[in-house]
Amino acid sequence: MDAGLSFLFDHSTDFFCILDRNGVVLHTNIALRNTLGYTEEDINGKKANEFSHPADIERRAEVLSNIWVEKQITGYESRIRAKNGRYHNIKWSFSLNPNDGLIYVVGTPAANKLNTAKQVDVANNIQHIIQSFNEGFFIIDHNWQITSFNPAFQAMTGLTTEALKNINFKQLHSLGISPEVMAELEVAFNSNSASHIQYLNTYFGRWLRLNIYPYNGEVTVLIRDITGTKIQQLILALEKNVLELNASASYSLPQTINQLLVGIEEIFPDMICSVLEIDEAQERVYHLSAPRLATEYCNSINGLAIGPKVGSCGTSAYHRAQVIVSDIETDPLWDDYRQLALPFGLKACWSTPIISSHSSQVLATFAVYYTTAREPKDDELQMIERTANILRVLIENKKNQDHVKDQNLRLQEIASISSHELRRPVATILGLISLFDTKHLDNPLNREIINHLDITGHELDQVIHLIVEKTVYLKGE
Repeated sequence: MDAGLSFLFDHSTDFFCILDRNGVVLHTNIALRNTLGYTEEDINGKKANEFSHPADIERRAEVLSNIWVEKQITGYESRIRAKNGRYHNIKWSFSLNPNDGLIYVVGTPAANKLNTAKQVDVANNIQHIIQSFNEGFFIIDHNWQITSFNPAFQAMTGLTTEALKNINFKQLHSLGISPEVMAELEVAFNSNSASHIQYLNTYFGRWLRLNIYPYNGEVTVLIRDITGTKIQQLILALEKNVLELNASASYSLPQTINQLLVGIEEIFPDMICSVLEIDEAQERVYHLSAPRLATEYCNSINGLAIGPKVGSCGTSAYHRAQVIVSDIETDPLWDDYRQLALPFGLKACWSTPIISSHSSQVLATFAVYYTTAREPKDDELQMIERTANILRVLIENKKNQDHVKDQNLRLQEIASISSHELRRPVATILGLISLFDTKHLDNPLNREIINHLDITGHELDQVIHLIVEKTVYLKGE
């Protein structure tokens, strides 16, 4: 190989190698060895197929066979294994030199090139797609400057185009970036490895998922609002936990409902929840659970009579229908009670009756308070309906448990009466009969025995009547 050709061979960024007629590597250039991580000793003297992907070996053998007929083959792509085990997609051109019988091969990496003749059109298409994403898209450099972003990301931030172009990502408060997210981005810069993370943006109260892709000193991020999905997951987990607590004998009904309301308030931080129980007479409301309501306010409404104009809960229980009060300060339903709520910053209250699945009886009311005047959103109404159903299950289950306990107590009383109260007069009767003088009927003692039998018989009749009463009660229940 002359000096000029050798210089070009070793300083080109393309891959060069020389093979003999059997496909054995005789020589490679620096670009090929540096990219694949091999030394000359690693490659020279070995067959080229030893470095091919297993699926490409047969095709590569065909190329080496055909080169003796066609003399030149271009545009052949194959995957070559680097020393670290990674495969590189290479586009090769083969030329046979008939003078020395050697095969001269030139290769260019194809892994990062799209299968198209017009790269400009592809770039334009990609940019159009990114601009049309519902997901946010942005790129930050190693100085944490935002170098690119799409309209969806801009909408998430609530900032103008100029503001975004000139802001440091660490100062982008509207995304509510948590320390965990910043740590994940730092890892991406330092390790050059892709990752993903989800977090609650406390600034807007939305759940976001970030897919992070580092490349060439920058980090590309796709950001998606997953609030709907995340809330469904949290609600399902909460309901499962509460139903498990409800099955536990160690949790009372108020404790179980309190856990449910605490969980709801964690998922929807703006909500202040309350459950009021309705008495058996369907006349008054009594406090059952309200984790974040002031004790003074709970005490002030405890025991209020239900009616057609008794705030949100009293009215809801009276009409057996959901009552939405968006502004306590102006709604006529609160005319007689707003002085109780307003000092505690309560501005809106939506109340839903919990109606028995076995009758029209109102078991309780579930109320949601807000510190701002507002109407409910669709997702909030769906959550309220789900919670009402869970509360119905909890309360009816508790009532069933109490009923079973009451039945068991009554059965124990009947068993106690049968084993003690019933045995005593029966034993007395049997004893008196044994004393009766059947041979001498005019014996004065017989008259006395008959008198005692009469008294004991009446006593036995009273015990039997008591057992019958309790049995009839159980049958009615």
